[in-house]
Amino acid sequence: MMYQRNQSLLVLGLLAGASAFSTPRAAHTRSSVQQTWSQTSSKLSMSKATDDEATSDENTAEHESYSLDLSRTIYTSSMKSPKDAYIAFAEKGAANCKLPKRKIFHQSVLGGCYVGFGGLLSLCVAGNIPGIAGRNPGLQKMAFAALFPVNLLLIATTGGQLFTGNSATAAAARYEGLVDNREVLRNWAISLLGNVVGCSLMAAAAWYSGCLVGGAADLTMKTAVGKVGATFGKNFVKAILCNWMVSIAVFLAGASNDLVGKLVGVWFPISTFVAIGLEHSVANLFIMPAAMLLKAQLTWGDIMFRNVIPVLLGNAVAGAIVVAASYSYQFGRLGGKRRAIFAEQLAQYEKRKMLLKNKIESLREGQTA
Repeated sequence: MMYQRNQSLLVLGLLAGASAFSTPRAAHTRSSVQQTWSQTSSKLSMSKATDDEATSDENTAEHESYSLDLSRTIYTSSMKSPKDAYIAFAEKGAANCKLPKRKIFHQSVLGGCYVGFGGLLSLCVAGNIPGIAGRNPGLQKMAFAALFPVNLLLIATTGGQLFTGNSATAAAARYEGLVDNREVLRNWAISLLGNVVGCSLMAAAAWYSGCLVGGAADLTMKTAVGKVGATFGKNFVKAILCNWMVSIAVFLAGASNDLVGKLVGVWFPISTFVAIGLEHSVANLFIMPAAMLLKAQLTWGDIMFRNVIPVLLGNAVAGAIVVAASYSYQFGRLGGKRRAIFAEQLAQYEKRKMLLKNKIESLREGQTA
């Protein structure tokens, strides 16, 4: 009877300590506590040596990493934890920034070409289903959105570079102190130049080879004219929302350690922004030149000031601030103060836990004496 009371005291103490630095949940708090009670009770029924060893290993690992995942979620070998994925994200940005200029340019030209391939595929398929488009425009959008992500899968698995992705990865590397401002700006400028060259070459190749004919040509011109029809502010906001999804796609591709996971991680965010109709600066660098070659009713002034400039600015804001800065705050240097507070609270919890265990041990020794 005394032993059971001591067990209950230990469990209550641990739960009270955990509540000191965990956020209460709204609807399922009671069931979560009951589940935690059940799990903890089953653990206490194990042998003392095994329990002590497992608890010590878990607490040491958690304390060293200052993990915010109190549920101790288990990630498989095919997927990194969110914190590890962010670290890989920043390291990818540092690696891209440290490359020689000619290699950044080469990878960016290839990245622009791959975006052109994805855009051309989507235009050729979605543009040549006029019956479906007439009766149900949403299906045409879905066809376009389902095919376009092939470009980022090619880029993510071959080391290509896009300005949109670099705006997030290079910024994350800067926040973590892996690169300096000059290296970030150099990477952005060269990758943007390379993307312009790659997309323009693909647009010229598609036009010259006769790929952009019929419905594909009509959809190209319609899309380009629509993109310059919005105001500067609307395209700026659309660009922020777009590169939020693109940067998350890059994040998820890096979080996965196998090809299938990268495909899934890329497909959903990219198809999301395409189906919604958001603004991607590099994709526009393929569509706009292609539309001009097809004699669309556009001027270079409209293209630059009503689309290219606001979309570039919006994409940069999304990558550098919305994604890179927010995850650096959560897992990196920008959130260092918050992690230090958490580490202190965790250390206090471990101290209270040890005191309770010592008290239980002394009571057990008193019973056996």
